[in-house]
Amino acid sequence: MRDIYLKEFKPENWANMVQVYQERYAQVDPAKRAKVAKSKIPKEIQIVLLPDMGEYLLIWMDRKVPALGNETPSDYLKSEEGTKALKAAILRMPR
Repeated sequence: MRDIYLKEFKPENWANMVQVYQERYAQVDPAKRAKVAKSKIPKEIQIVLLPDMGEYLLIWMDRKVPALGNETPSDYLKSEEGTKALKAAILRMPR
């Protein structure tokens, strides 16, 4: 799955998504933002996912996800290529 997502990853698409979610992220309860900020989740991923997932984001990061080849999102974050692949997968997530 990583290879598929990695081939799809376009930095400009990701940057656009982060920009779109900036305002929604700013509206998230500051206590929730602070809690998630203590994690190892990259800030841009927090910005995109926290408004929709809330604190469940912290649980989701360590759950095996079928769409990620039954790997965890945290597993993807262990490399630069994996991080790009995870971002591409996030772009595919229904909103």
